[in-house]
Amino acid sequence: MDTWQPSARPNAAPSRPKRRSVWRLELRAILYLIPFLVPFAAFYLWPVLNGAWMSLHVWGIQGMEKYVGFANYRKILDNPDFYSYLWHSFYFVLLCTPTVIVLGLVLALIINQNLRFRTFIRSAFFLPYVLSVSVISFIWLHLFDPKNGPVNALLRLFGSSGDINWLTDRHFVWWALTIATDWWTVGFVMVLFLAGLQEIPPDHYEAAKIDGAGAWARFRHITLPGLSRVTKIQIFYQIIASLKLFGQVQIMTGGGPGDTTNTMIRYIYVTGFKKDMFGLASAQSILFCVIMLMIAAIQFKITDRKDG
Repeated sequence: MDTWQPSARPNAAPSRPKRRSVWRLELRAILYLIPFLVPFAAFYLWPVLNGAWMSLHVWGIQGMEKYVGFANYRKILDNPDFYSYLWHSFYFVLLCTPTVIVLGLVLALIINQNLRFRTFIRSAFFLPYVLSVSVISFIWLHLFDPKNGPVNALLRLFGSSGDINWLTDRHFVWWALTIATDWWTVGFVMVLFLAGLQEIPPDHYEAAKIDGAGAWARFRHITLPGLSRVTKIQIFYQIIASLKLFGQVQIMTGGGPGDTTNTMIRYIYVTGFKKDMFGLASAQSILFCVIMLMIAAIQFKITDRKDG
């Protein structure tokens, strides 16, 4: 009769050579990450930590003056200008994000057709995106000139009476900034949507045509679902980019008329570099960073829920 032998323990400790191989793999992985971790720590992590430390002090151009704890944060939250400029940043998101995504999608749908000179047209729309924000802002600063600008000249050809003060009228200034920003970034949005369109199998459209689906039905039931992932990425990116609005405002309007176009980033810039209050500006930056992280977390949560 065979005697029973206990089986080996499933959780037995690994042998010494096996543990050495695991440590070697871990060390090799860390070595591969060093070229990324060193610049990340030096140019991102350290400035963020240093900014958080500065936000706890009264800090001028000559350096630290005294430790004040969270007094800078209380001062910001008690200041109504903080909420006003924060709303301006979100207002620009509400204007710019939907318009640039819709325009980019329309352009991508047009260029995705079998058109002559399609490559040239695509390059022409993408070209402004490679220019800097200062170049774009100066271009539109002249285009929106109320007396000699081409925009008002074109409107006069269509029967418009009087010149529109695009950059000094509070009713038009936000639309002027939106038009300039859309023109600058729509090429990037178009290219991403175009890449998404080219990944949708043509067989789906052919089967839908055979079943009698019209153009709108094909767009609604094939194109939009096929672009869902690209659209989510676009929305996320454009919201963050719109919240960081600064260059266009600084060059085209200077925050005016009055404080109409002062945004959070310009608020931080003026506090730090105009008023020499770097501690307070650092606190504003930390608060705005926390708000942007919360927005990103909400977007990820909504995206995961829809994907599930």
